[in-house]
Amino acid sequence: MNAIECAREHEVVAVVMSGRWPEACDPELREHASACAVCRDVVAIAPALREDLRRADVQVPAAGQVWWRAAIRARADAARDAARPMIWLQALTGAGAAGLALAGVSMLWPRVQGMLQFAPFGGSTFQEALPLVLAVGIGVVAAPIAYFLAVPRD
Repeated sequence: MNAIECAREHEVVAVVMSGRWPEACDPELREHASACAVCRDVVAIAPALREDLRRADVQVPAAGQVWWRAAIRARADAARDAARPMIWLQALTGAGAAGLALAGVSMLWPRVQGMLQFAPFGGSTFQEALPLVLAVGIGVVAAPIAYFLAVPRD
């Protein structure tokens, strides 16, 4: 394929894209475009490109706005990346606290059972319900902690 260039091609493109072709342009440029193969192709194709450009409803944001959005996004990404180790540390601390609470309950369970046998308020019924009461109590304490660790804070 041979590369054919014309020195006046840019002039023809500018005139056609501005909508001044052929009525409001220089007669010499019209004669040149009819004689030059490159400019003839431009005259044939440029009106279609101009119509596409006119129909396109694209609004390109200003460079400053694009830069500002990119800077805000970069800061947010950096903050999220910096907070990730702390979130893991909080999750591990919460899991350790829950484990310690369960270990403490399991260590004290025989004593609690022994005290409940001598309780004057119907020990057998309360003793049977105590695991459920403890599970609900642990859930009431653990639910806000789990919510705090699970929900992102923006």
